[in-house]
Amino acid sequence: MESVTRTIYGAHLQTCKLLNRPFTVLPNSTLNQKFNLFADELPLSNEYPKLGYIGIGNKAATYELGNDGFILTREIPHLPRHASLYNFIPFVVRNMNDDLSATERMKYRLRVPITINSEQYVAYYLRVLNLDNVAPSVELRNVNEGVITTTDFIPEITDLSPQHPNISNVNLNNPNGDYLVSTAKINFVLNQEDITNILEACQLLYGDPRYAVINEIALVTGIDRVLTGVFGSTQSSYTEVISAQIAAFVYQYHALTVNSTEVNITFDVGTEEPLLV
Repeated sequence: MESVTRTIYGAHLQTCKLLNRPFTVLPNSTLNQKFNLFADELPLSNEYPKLGYIGIGNKAATYELGNDGFILTREIPHLPRHASLYNFIPFVVRNMNDDLSATERMKYRLRVPITINSEQYVAYYLRVLNLDNVAPSVELRNVNEGVITTTDFIPEITDLSPQHPNISNVNLNNPNGDYLVSTAKINFVLNQEDITNILEACQLLYGDPRYAVINEIALVTGIDRVLTGVFGSTQSSYTEVISAQIAAFVYQYHALTVNSTEVNITFDVGTEEPLLV
């Protein structure tokens, strides 16, 4: 099961870009502020954040025991005003003196220093999305008795000279019909090494790898910036994200102690609102 909640922060960014007006970062809305990481770094007057990052969390579900002894899972939805996951879990946690290499680090963002049992570590809370092969398209979907059939939408010459539609005053709640969607499907894969990193991170943070349950996903916008961080006992430049905001929440369920080889997280970053035709 999957549900998507778009945020007001993504909608605000979209409006600014459509109107070609300067983008303003709303207060108390960035992950940089939440993690106290370059919160004062802001976009330039001609810069717009882009969708390019993903975060994961483990507190968007609740559980109860059914009468038959089964454990039942129920989603805890996010609200459009929420600016964070309920509980982020990092993709990687490393000892400060045994950090990722510069090449490995380019896959991640939000590198946050943390302390575990008086030891200094760094946690990486965002992964970079590879959008090179994402192909936006427009689909015409037909719903007939709950069955959805999808075809590519190609405007006709008559759409340039539209006529008044025939609007029926009966069957107003008819679930069957056609609608249009703008779609862009992304497949994000966690391989065995990625899953092992998350399991080890949860072992360090919580003392138990079973906390590595993904039931909330954040699609994040931001801007890459070369900044200075502390690596061991030295300072060095690296690529970090600024003005990171959640554009949408996705609910899926992946228990990584069960799916320990590969997890495919697929979602659609197109418009979720069906345009009825």
